[in-house]
Amino acid sequence: MFRRISFALMLAVLLSACGTATPASQPTSAPATQSAPTATGNATAETPASQPTTAPATTNAQPTAASAAASQEIVLAMPYIPNVQFAEYYVADQKGYYAAEGLNVTFDYNFETDVVQRIAQGTVQFGMASGDSILLARANGLPVQTVATINQKFPTVFFSKAEQNIKTPADLKGKSVGIPGHFGASYIGLLALLYANQMQERDLNVQDIGFAQVAALSEGKVQVASGYGNNEPLVLEQQGIKLNVINVSDFFPLASDGIITSEGLIKSQPDIVRGFVRATLKGMQDVIADPTAAFDTALAYIPELKTADQKTQDLQRKVLVATIAYWQSDATKASGLGFTDVKNWQATHTFLRDSALLKTDLDVSKAFTNDFLK
Repeated sequence: MFRRISFALMLAVLLSACGTATPASQPTSAPATQSAPTATGNATAETPASQPTTAPATTNAQPTAASAAASQEIVLAMPYIPNVQFAEYYVADQKGYYAAEGLNVTFDYNFETDVVQRIAQGTVQFGMASGDSILLARANGLPVQTVATINQKFPTVFFSKAEQNIKTPADLKGKSVGIPGHFGASYIGLLALLYANQMQERDLNVQDIGFAQVAALSEGKVQVASGYGNNEPLVLEQQGIKLNVINVSDFFPLASDGIITSEGLIKSQPDIVRGFVRATLKGMQDVIADPTAAFDTALAYIPELKTADQKTQDLQRKVLVATIAYWQSDATKASGLGFTDVKNWQATHTFLRDSALLKTDLDVSKAFTNDFLK
């Protein structure tokens, strides 16, 4: 859900996302069978789950009886091609939740590298980005905010074949670790993992391998590879490869990806923001309640998955189930889906400052809001 280190590199490092929306940016990691563009749509991101489809640049929300009466045109900048990881948006649209809020939502799959800038300028109303990218964007004068957190845990993981016996961050020392590049969610996740364990990048043999993590690991080109917990490990396990997986979120609470918009839209048209968030969260609730029905709904938005073979569809069903797990936490049980935890943002701010990625202190409380969850 984001590719150089400087402002763009940082936006790359994060807006992947990601996440991811895992995510996250995501979106995020790339498909196992093809190179990938972006994954949480701003400075150049990584991609979410593997998906055998080529997306249209822009897709209007599937028509419903109510959507014809929708008066407010809204563009959601997607961080990747149509994918089951975006099922909450598809369900919200198909069930008329956006239309009920007076919104006609268009899903924009153009993969621009400047989504945060476009949102700040008001040419796109909503997008997805991780907390670190929002902090870096605000440090560079872009008035954007997170209005709902989708992935409660940062989705980046580091996986290795079980026979390597790499189970902890300390086990990574001296190992070859493949990441798409020094950008995006994988790189920021690696830096946070090392930071939390008082390690340095020089302790590892970090290799830029592009979006070929699955092949690189399975072919033994690297001992460890990065990816999203709801993507690459599932692909490899389907191939019968036993893995050990190190979750970045188990060691450091990076603020993960969420729905972002501009301060301008929040101030001038708060009802639009509230309506979009409310409809999306309804979609999330429905996906959680019935993943099978949500998957079937998503097929209408991902035509090439609809005609894919059973093995591919089975994998994507697992991706959706794994994605749902990232949406929920103890915090969401107490405060509801979409909740943003200030502690994660404070920790992310401290990490970015200590790592010299963020050059100045920011008021973290202004980078997000939970007001639209009410």
